[in-house]
Amino acid sequence: MDKGFIKRINAGDKTAFGQIFDLYFNALCAFSYRYIPNRSDVEDIIQEVFLAFWKHNKEFHSINAVKAFLYTSARNKCLNYLKHRDVVKKHQSALIYELESEQFFKNHIVEEDAFNQLYSEISKLPESAQKIMILALKGLKNQEIADELNISVNTVKTQKKIAYAKLKNNLDPVLRVILLTL
Repeated sequence: MDKGFIKRINAGDKTAFGQIFDLYFNALCAFSYRYIPNRSDVEDIIQEVFLAFWKHNKEFHSINAVKAFLYTSARNKCLNYLKHRDVVKKHQSALIYELESEQFFKNHIVEEDAFNQLYSEISKLPESAQKIMILALKGLKNQEIADELNISVNTVKTQKKIAYAKLKNNLDPVLRVILLTL
């Protein structure tokens, strides 16, 4: 994303905003799901993050500044959500502590960014391979994927092998390690 794109964001261009929303919504949700297990609440929080981004008066100088704003806003809104719940359970207190930890925060940004890149590359695969890889990322075994998609296990294995080969060429080394765990 170039300087022209950043200028469009700063000018309040709806199309540029839509592109940022499309690019980061799922990644921010995934980031927030780690702390708040309720999908509906997380999506509401991330929508609030984008509303704050839209209303933000400060100019951004780079896409990294936009990303930092979005992730920081998501973190802060998650913290506020957890702090204001009526009943705070023990494990939620631990999550608040971890969420406040800068290193934990930075590690998860990197991890979610990596998964965002991985999903972006998966979306470039043929539809059948996309479905198989998404199910594999969710932790399903070959037989479970075959049952889910009503195809043979050999088809799953073949499609995964082809997908791995294509992804291997387009991913940086860190993401290749993630692929080895599938």
